[in-house]
Amino acid sequence: MKSLKNNSGFTMIEVIIVLLVLGILIAISVSFYPRSKEASISFESRLIQDLHNAQLTAVSGNKQVTVYFDTGNQSYSIVSGYVPNEKVLSEVKLPENVKLLGSSSLTLFRYNPSGNTNTFGVVKFEIDQEPLNIHFYLARGRFYVEKP
Repeated sequence: MKSLKNNSGFTMIEVIIVLLVLGILIAISVSFYPRSKEASISFESRLIQDLHNAQLTAVSGNKQVTVYFDTGNQSYSIVSGYVPNEKVLSEVKLPENVKLLGSSSLTLFRYNPSGNTNTFGVVKFEIDQEPLNIHFYLARGRFYVEKP
């Protein structure tokens, strides 16, 4: 009977030590969390945003805007105006987990001052060894993203 009445729990020091050990284990495991998926999602959304901004710049500035895809440097750049007075609006180096494939049918894409295009084709990327294709259409500057 005496042992049933002595219901002492853990001491505060024991609880703090257990929480400290758990906190250290969680901190170590979080450092191994793969960030490549987050990077690929942010790359995809940034590219889409850049393409929309390029079209908006063409319409609002009443000038031609060209998007160049460079497989050699693994980058893309957005340029406004005509040669030789082109102005670089943006240059983006692709993240390490993203590859611009040479099998793309487009190396450049132009928005006319009206926001329309006269170019069509596919730009192919590989993000963490998974394909991502961006299809560009003639006329209204529309494109869509395909993840086959």
